[in-house]
Amino acid sequence: MTTATSFQQPILPPLYFDNLKAPKTQQGKRDCTTSDLPAEILSLCLTRFADWGDLAKLAQVQKSWSNILDDAADQSTETKWELSQALLHGTCGLEKNAKRAFRMMREMSNVTITDDNEPEKADDNAECYAPALRAIADCYFIGTGVDKEAELGLAWLKAAFELGNDTDAAYKTAIIYEYGHHQVHVDVVAAAEWLQKAAEESHVEAMAELALCYELGCGLEQDDETALDWYTKAANLGHITSKYSVAEAFEEARGVPQSDAEACLWYYRAALAGDEDSKKSLRRLYDIARIVVPGVTEILNE
Repeated sequence: MTTATSFQQPILPPLYFDNLKAPKTQQGKRDCTTSDLPAEILSLCLTRFADWGDLAKLAQVQKSWSNILDDAADQSTETKWELSQALLHGTCGLEKNAKRAFRMMREMSNVTITDDNEPEKADDNAECYAPALRAIADCYFIGTGVDKEAELGLAWLKAAFELGNDTDAAYKTAIIYEYGHHQVHVDVVAAAEWLQKAAEESHVEAMAELALCYELGCGLEQDDETALDWYTKAANLGHITSKYSVAEAFEEARGVPQSDAEACLWYYRAALAGDEDSKKSLRRLYDIARIVVPGVTEILNE
């Protein structure tokens, strides 16, 4: 799922129009279709009121302004990203031009993909722009602005994590392998490996998914203790179903000594977050819960 982009007005340098003034003709006039306003005023007006579509129209008005769209985008990586997304989706007054958007994203990505589908930096001294890497991956998955190629999509998605430090990209890679999205062959071992990468970078959903893999022995060796460890980490970061899973582990003695009291404490934490299954478990263990969890009756009566 592509992340929505929040657009702002394009940016131009204060004296941008001063440098673009057409030369005077022999009659002493400028070959210009606009009034000779101070360059600062023109730039300020555009910065406050114009969108990318307005700049595209201005590019058609006067020859010296033909590059105004690209010049505004070149002010920063963020503005170039905004223009690419406006072109990709046909927003901000621009017609959809997926091929041009794709080319722009490739330019700002600072990544090349080898013949073996391995990502590497184009320039070691420059940063890789993770949002562009993920968007390029989506283009290859869907076939937007480029031919649909799932393997290249995966290569760019992996690059977003490995070169762009995007943990969501690692988690998304795992899910693609787990469910076979985009006609990628299901590979539970690869899914577990990428869940591990994301979990080690504190991606909460990946922690919970990895815990489930250890619990079921899916893609790696079954291990109740390691499953409980990852469930606990996710639970401590607020993951509700992981709190329930920790409680279950204590109640059923999976990877930890059996303790109904400790189970009630974890069921209560999940119930406070609205988990209905945990409330049912607390009712079932009510004789213990009412002793170890003050106020449990109140939450069960809600």
